[in-house]
Amino acid sequence: VPKENVITTRVPAHAFRDMTDAEKNEVIATDRSYAKIVCRCEGVSEGEILAAIRQNPRPRDLDGVKRRTRAQMGRCQGGFCGPRVTQILARELNISVPEVLKERTDSNMFYEKYSADGGEE
Repeated sequence: VPKENVITTRVPAHAFRDMTDAEKNEVIATDRSYAKIVCRCEGVSEGEILAAIRQNPRPRDLDGVKRRTRAQMGRCQGGFCGPRVTQILARELNISVPEVLKERTDSNMFYEKYSADGGEE
């Protein structure tokens, strides 16, 4: 049975880096997170990353955010912005940083350290 409340269209994404200065200022006045550039190579703002994480379907890993925003696709290949994108994704999904995956199961980017006595360091 077809659903009655199906969303058949998506809101078109407009990259922050492609906006005019007036458009950027308007967006920043609405949401200050657009003023924080996370990915310097591709000019991706924190606001764009948050919008991508909050849209449906939600990206559950770093590559999902990468495909939606181009963050981590620049010259540094995520060397600069990867840790920050990981922190944002962990915060928005309400998980710890070691739980954030690159793409599929067992593609952990970070691991927790444990001391010899079994307690966290």
